[in-house]
Amino acid sequence: MTVNWCLLRSTQIVAISKLLLNILKLQILFFFRHLISFNLMKHASLDALAHQEDAVLVSLAMEAEGKIGQREKKMTRKEILERKKAIENVIKSASAVKDHLSFFPHFRHYRTNGLYAHLEAGCGNKLTLHRKRYIQNLLKLNMEAPYGPEWPAEEKIKRREMVAKEACYIFVYEISSEDVDEMSRLGDRAKTCSCEGPIVGFVHYRFILEEEVPVVYVYELQLEPRVQGKGLGKFLMQLIELIACKNRMGAVVLTVQRANLSAMDFYIGKLGYTISAISPSRVDPLLGLEKSYEILCKTFDDEAQAVLEIKSQRTNYMENRYETEHGMDDHMIKSEERIEFKYSWSRIFLGRCC
Repeated sequence: MTVNWCLLRSTQIVAISKLLLNILKLQILFFFRHLISFNLMKHASLDALAHQEDAVLVSLAMEAEGKIGQREKKMTRKEILERKKAIENVIKSASAVKDHLSFFPHFRHYRTNGLYAHLEAGCGNKLTLHRKRYIQNLLKLNMEAPYGPEWPAEEKIKRREMVAKEACYIFVYEISSEDVDEMSRLGDRAKTCSCEGPIVGFVHYRFILEEEVPVVYVYELQLEPRVQGKGLGKFLMQLIELIACKNRMGAVVLTVQRANLSAMDFYIGKLGYTISAISPSRVDPLLGLEKSYEILCKTFDDEAQAVLEIKSQRTNYMENRYETEHGMDDHMIKSEERIEFKYSWSRIFLGRCC
């Protein structure tokens, strides 16, 4: 009995000891858990504080950046205004020159392909009555058909444009057979002569700003049918390009009726002009379908090229002309349509994003 009781007591003591040990373990575990939680909270608070400090620093930096940015914007605006004023002065200076031919005396005479002519400069607000009538008659002769039903309204506009103070002219006078020998005796084509003859064509051009780029805008290049195809048009456009470069213009720009295919081929195919990025068909293809004209350009510097030109337009135009005249298979047509579709919608998308 005593032995059994002793065994029972020892068993109870062992059980109680294990229980106490487990309780101690639990307390130690709870202690460490609270300690860890406290440290985590402490670190979290420090992190939060650090984040707040970072936020304040970022805010201060952004504020400082904003002030600097505003200062830079003011400087940029000042520079832009100064540049704009400088460009306006360049245009005024170019427009004030009475005779641009004086800088290119070798272009005063033309003697090629059986055509003999001499050139004279003029100004829109100093046109004689004879010259005004000649311009009106030649414009009607050459442009009534390409404009079609739009011509009556367009003719009124052209009559106002031709007498403007800003209008610069180069008139082409055919040299009579009696004066050819005199021109030959001069030898140096830079010398002037007293040759007289009828007007057979003219160029009307102006110095203007186009998309903040100073350009020579050719309003008219008109030649009588009998002197066309003799290289005179190319000769005159070369002169215009020289005048543009001499006066620090970024490009030569002009407008051509789409229906005037011979003019389109002349400027793009022979002279290397491109359909400009500011032409209606390039700005908005849908709007371009409603317009009867294209704006062409030839640029002389990188800035003008970036604003006014679209790369490879001359190549595309010539390819399209060849395909129209000679035909092409359906696969090629579909490929061209896909390219044009992607290009058109990319232009619209970029236009909306900008």
